[in-house]
Amino acid sequence: MNDQKPISRGGWRASPAYQQAMAHMQRAEWAQALALLHELAAEYPDDQGLQSTIDQAQLRVETDKTLKVRARRRPLLNRRTRFVLALVVVLFGLAWIALGFYRNTIAPSMAQMRAERQQAEIALQAAQALAAGDYTQALELYDQLAALSPTHPALAAGIASARQGQELDAAYEQAQAQLTAGQIGEAQATLVGILEIAPTYRDVSALLNKIEQNQRLLSVLRQAEDAQAAGDLEGAVLHLEQARTLTPRTERIEIDARLFQAYITLAGQVVDRSAGRVDELQRAEGLYTKALGLRPQDSAATNPREWARQYMDGYAAFTAGQWDLAIHRLGLLYANQPNYLDNQAAQLLYDAYMRSGDGLLQAGELAMAWERYFRASQLEGVDTTTARALAASLATQMTPTVTPTPTATITPTPTMTPVPTATPTPGYVPLSRYKGKIVYYSNRTGADALWIMNPDGSRPFHIWQQDKARAEYEKLRAAEGRSPDGLSSLYVTKPRNEKNDQIFILYPDGKSFQVTHWAGENWDPVWSPKGHWIAFVSNEPGNDEIFLIGADGEHPKRLTWNWWEWDKYPSWSPDAGRLVFWSNRVTGYAQIWLMNDDGSGQVNLSNNKFEEHDPIWIK
Repeated sequence: MNDQKPISRGGWRASPAYQQAMAHMQRAEWAQALALLHELAAEYPDDQGLQSTIDQAQLRVETDKTLKVRARRRPLLNRRTRFVLALVVVLFGLAWIALGFYRNTIAPSMAQMRAERQQAEIALQAAQALAAGDYTQALELYDQLAALSPTHPALAAGIASARQGQELDAAYEQAQAQLTAGQIGEAQATLVGILEIAPTYRDVSALLNKIEQNQRLLSVLRQAEDAQAAGDLEGAVLHLEQARTLTPRTERIEIDARLFQAYITLAGQVVDRSAGRVDELQRAEGLYTKALGLRPQDSAATNPREWARQYMDGYAAFTAGQWDLAIHRLGLLYANQPNYLDNQAAQLLYDAYMRSGDGLLQAGELAMAWERYFRASQLEGVDTTTARALAASLATQMTPTVTPTPTATITPTPTMTPVPTATPTPGYVPLSRYKGKIVYYSNRTGADALWIMNPDGSRPFHIWQQDKARAEYEKLRAAEGRSPDGLSSLYVTKPRNEKNDQIFILYPDGKSFQVTHWAGENWDPVWSPKGHWIAFVSNEPGNDEIFLIGADGEHPKRLTWNWWEWDKYPSWSPDAGRLVFWSNRVTGYAQIWLMNDDGSGQVNLSNNKFEEHDPIWIK
């Protein structure tokens, strides 16, 4: 047992002996104070503060002895000096006490605060590394934190999260390697395991969706192959169309090629078994149009679609009794496909010639009737006995001066003059003379040629001397991309590190400005005559549409909205209030359309069954 007296509240400083000792010290009675302090030291032998006070009192006793010796030589200190000395002693004591408080209380508290702040900084750095996915760095920081504070509240959860992150990273890399090696099932299982632990980890959900979509795609493609092998082209087309919807737009090249060929083959089969039925030919036309949606202007689709249209147009004209129109449409078809529909087209053309000839014969137009019978007699693949007989009979009835010289080659034409006469070719009129009118390409004469019409679509006419017209047309087209002052110009190019064409302005000083920053392809830019707007075509929505954008690259506006049809080649009116363009909407034919500069008031100017495109409003 410890026999030491218990320390009372306040310690030795609260004892009466200490109070008396302090009173003696204030009166400079150091010997009496020292005696009382020694008594206290017996009760508090280990107290450093008390010992320090005793030392001070002892020093004062020794000083008094010295002063008494010196007092023989000089007078005692005056009262004021004694007060100052006492005050110094008291202040020294208080300073000593304060130093002890700092060492025993304040310094340890500050050290603890510094340690806690260091731990908080390490915990924060570890959490940041964890959030950034740097699990190795996070674990190193948590090790540092554990060395400083093994029971820190962030340790357990942080270390567990970091280790789980390392495991997830390893599993993800394994899944990627499995995908690269073609181990789809194994990769799928690995990714599912990751998803069960961390549902939002990286792009695991997207990868699983892509795997499932690819599996569905492969299944649909196998079904398409099986259907095609079994001769079921319609089933193959349906499966390929479904496969196309499952394939990202940027990865459709192979699918589109297969689907295009399936459309062409199926359409050909429909035509072959149609026996000339219009509903079947219309179905074939739709298949060719779908094929052109995949490969615009591909002759494997444009030609047979045009042949089907020519037959249907000729058939419709024939059933309506419009013999000459039937001859025109069927004649174009016969010139390219003389055996179309196993000579059904030739037979229909023969009948149209004969009906037209009969009508002319009844009207007393012997020469024109003879011309119809003669042309009918030149057709191949049909029985022309009647036509030859009628032509021979009429030839004997006409004077020799009207008997035309037959030609060996029959080229169907709407002109029914038996003896062609030379027609003077008009002189060339520059396109610039037709300001305010629209110049465009049309195949209404059988081949693409430049025509001109009024802005309301009226009075279309063919341009003579096409070579000169085409050269001037190209100059007009180049002018469409220049600013109204002629100093700046628009051009299209693919920026570095980008995959799509964008529209730029080239300024007179040689500097360029990128107008579009779009995800799709952009082309056909034309500058408004007022200089504020640029019209152009973009496939960013998924198909070709016409847009406006400010010359500063701001305020884009979409003017046309279609599902799959194309709107292309815009051209401004001279007053910048309207735009002319071409579209294959509604009819499937390329037609010239007109709209206001806000996209309203869209109207078909061509409104026919010819292919008409690439308009320029002459300014």
